Amino acid sequence: MRPKIENIQDLRTELSRLRSERLIQEIELTKVTARIKARLHFPVLVYNKISDFFIEMFGDDPEDLNKTDNKDKDWVTNIFRVGLPVALNKFLFPRSGFLMKSIVALVSQKAAKNVNKDSITELIDKVTDWIKTPRPKTRKEPVLADYGIPPDSETY
Repeated sequence: MRPKIENIQDLRTELSRLRSERLIQEIELTKVTARIKARLHFPVLVYNKISDFFIEMFGDDPEDLNKTDNKDKDWVTNIFRVGLPVALNKFLFPRSGFLMKSIVALVSQKAAKNVNKDSITELIDKVTDWIKTPRPKTRKEPVLADYGIPPDSETY
């Protein structure tokens, strides 16, 4: 409820009350943010250690993300980088936890970098060549059973 302001003195007291209320709220907010930072300090450290481990393992440096060459990236690579983790997490690992899904996403994105239009067309060409190659159609002559002396032979 707002107090009724009738003169300049009431206005000044209301302004001082609002300033003090603002100061109290700011102090409370800084305390709350300090508590939140303290609670998130350990998970952030763990995340940084894990990401450093994967950066060393896979060789992806965050500073190099802006300097990547776009010569091997095309629309197929981009689709695989997005679609492969989603498909793997949806169909192969539907009930796995957050850590497993993030590892699968990281590994599948790394693998998707090697897939481009040229590699897909090479794979399709190999499969079609394998399907189209005619197998040699050699019919084997039936082997006649040998029962000894043939019936037309002269045995006298």
